[in-house]
Amino acid sequence: KKSIKINEVSMKTKKKLDASSKIIISELGKNGRTKLTTLAKRLGITPAAVKERVERLMEKNIVKVVGIINAEELFPINALIGIEADANTVNILVRKFRTCSLVFHMSKTTGVYNLVIGMVAEDMDHLENRISYHIRNEPGLKHVEVNIGHGSIVPEFKQLRLWQKEQTDTCACYGGRCDECPAYVGMGGSCRGCPDTLFYKDEE
Repeated sequence: KKSIKINEVSMKTKKKLDASSKIIISELGKNGRTKLTTLAKRLGITPAAVKERVERLMEKNIVKVVGIINAEELFPINALIGIEADANTVNILVRKFRTCSLVFHMSKTTGVYNLVIGMVAEDMDHLENRISYHIRNEPGLKHVEVNIGHGSIVPEFKQLRLWQKEQTDTCACYGGRCDECPAYVGMGGSCRGCPDTLFYKDEE
């Protein structure tokens, strides 16, 4: 009988939670604006104790209370991009897209692909531009597979880091100004720019 060997990619030890912490996570997952008094009644403890528990979960990086959006209302296209590349290229792509406001998932993986990126886009041209100019152009790339999603079943809402900082003239995926990037409108491509930059052409 053959055993299956799984290559570990910096596997972390699972953090254990008690019943009260699980209830807090569950309720905040349903509504991030749930009041401490409501949680206190549910748990049978004081609001101060709930506050302390929530802060402890946040300090341990288990919970983060943020606003999430229905991405499909703003960016109808969502794609999972499987990438096979050498280690150096994987690290370059991670640096490129780590702070990209249109990336909702990115992880190093084992198997056929060693990097998977989840990305939203305004349309197919927008997506193809980003893949062609910022992924396929890397010399250490071996293979790219793009799977287009037909509506997100789970999760319905995604955490996109949109408009969370002052607009800049530097695009994360290009590492320079959008108006100098070959993917940008007017430079040969059809990308309307990164939403976090001064060059973003939002067509309403």
